[in-house]
Amino acid sequence: MKKRRLYVLSVDALVTEDLDFLRQLPAFGSILKDAAVSENIISIYPTLTYPIHTTMMTGVYPDRHHVYNNEIFTKSEGRLPWFRSCKCFDSDVKSVVEAAKQAGYTTAAISWPVTSDIDIDWHLPETWVWDGDNQAMYDAFVKAGAKPEFLDEFWDDYCRGLTGLGEPYFSLAAHGATLAAIRNHQPEVIFEHLSMVDHTRHSCGVFAKQVYQDAYLEAEMMLHETLEAMREVGVLDETTIVITSDHGQTPVNRLIAPNVLLCRDGLLQVDAEGNVSSYKACFMSSAHSAQVFLSDPDNDELKAEVYRLLCAYRDSGEAGIAKVFTKEEVKEQYHLDGPFSFVVEGEADCSFSNNVTGKLCFSADNSDYKYSVATHGHLPETGPKPAMVFSGPGIRKNVHLDGMPIVDEAPTLAALLGISIGKPDGRAWTELLLEDNT
Repeated sequence: MKKRRLYVLSVDALVTEDLDFLRQLPAFGSILKDAAVSENIISIYPTLTYPIHTTMMTGVYPDRHHVYNNEIFTKSEGRLPWFRSCKCFDSDVKSVVEAAKQAGYTTAAISWPVTSDIDIDWHLPETWVWDGDNQAMYDAFVKAGAKPEFLDEFWDDYCRGLTGLGEPYFSLAAHGATLAAIRNHQPEVIFEHLSMVDHTRHSCGVFAKQVYQDAYLEAEMMLHETLEAMREVGVLDETTIVITSDHGQTPVNRLIAPNVLLCRDGLLQVDAEGNVSSYKACFMSSAHSAQVFLSDPDNDELKAEVYRLLCAYRDSGEAGIAKVFTKEEVKEQYHLDGPFSFVVEGEADCSFSNNVTGKLCFSADNSDYKYSVATHGHLPETGPKPAMVFSGPGIRKNVHLDGMPIVDEAPTLAALLGISIGKPDGRAWTELLLEDNT
């Protein structure tokens, strides 16, 4: 099979309900015309950007790639470290971008989560600093794996205002990197992740007018410029375009800090400054759900005590808990595994806070994606769901799929490229691929 060109654009938090609007836009509409479309995709649990994008790139569930949350658990109440590196993957897990390079493709990955330590030709890892300046952001990208000579191709033009995760500067950096890669190097396989729709839904609401008037307008203009860059260098007509997403969002009316209950009930202690000094059990938020970590996860007596307490919190209604999963139950039902001992799913309007002191229940303040007026992290079968669009060489026209698992995305892309990613948990959607791909 001949080599193909592939451009994958993940618009974070794009949902099936958005497609009719996107069909009216010039750039998105050109891709959606006669496209193969998979609607209402069933994502993974928890529905968080980093675990899902890792599954989208590898075709395996979290019990094999081990990105169990956006963040890595520590007992600190402050900002937690985020997953960045592929080194947590099982040894038999391979990403599409890694397999493509090994098969002789030239590759780019732009702001795609958890791609540090993957061998990629032109790479802008998704990372940031919380409190820093423009140089601190440059240094953070280099530390995560970006090559200074690649950053220098677009930094002065697209990153002058970049000091952290704020929009539009963060998405502009990704867009500049994509344009530089296309115009200067023409990589054959490109993965790009844009966050502006997700950020706007968090701060304004799931279907707020700002999502369509502001965020999607920004994404439309960037997609248009990307397609024009491909046209200018003569590769557009031979490139398969894939537009995809990771999760939807649902509204938040209440924030709950269940660690406050653990403090009350003697399983978590804080010092005079309000920091965790010791704990037997501790919640870590995954927004609409939370994971519960034990100081001694092998202690059966402690596990039984905490399980009884979690069920009591659920039954009383005070903690906003709708369901309690043991580690074994959540692995069996959702292929989720990690160093936690329990997972709790929140009630429909509830998101969880990591706070250990202060009020048990309070209102959304948009200070974090978990504390916003809309968020995710919920069970994958609930709420608005993502969609995936395929257009161009190797793709059948006007194919419609519905309710397919997101774990199938990477095997489908691998089949399109004619490469192997080992033994993924998903399967290729051969029904939308032309025969020379199957």
